[in-house]
Amino acid sequence: MSPLRKRPDAVVKEMWMGICIWGIAAGLVAVCFVKDRIHFTAGLFAGCLLAAAGVWHMWTVLDRALDLGEGAQRYVTVRSLARYGVFVLVFVVLAVTKAADPLAAFLGLMGMKVAAYLQPLLHKMRRRRR
Repeated sequence: MSPLRKRPDAVVKEMWMGICIWGIAAGLVAVCFVKDRIHFTAGLFAGCLLAAAGVWHMWTVLDRALDLGEGAQRYVTVRSLARYGVFVLVFVVLAVTKAADPLAAFLGLMGMKVAAYLQPLLHKMRRRRR
């Protein structure tokens, strides 16, 4: 079955939860210090969406790469570079159009890193609730 048709596994969902937690926390703290709250919040939201899409993309790429065998390393490298290219393109578009704050978008994108550290804790909490 193609990764597009598969439902995301628990790790992806926990990463998405971590990104949401990060976005809310960063938004609440930063809004106290930012003058243009709408512009900042739009950037933060864009960055968090980008982070969530990046997590999903990594999951699909790694899932497919496990089935490839010898060409897996090249496949992962090319797809990762494409993902980073999309990240850069979004930041350039935000900076040129001034539709949202690109620094806030970067802060939102860093939610992917925070979510990676939060994931084991969120996994443990989800297992306790079952």
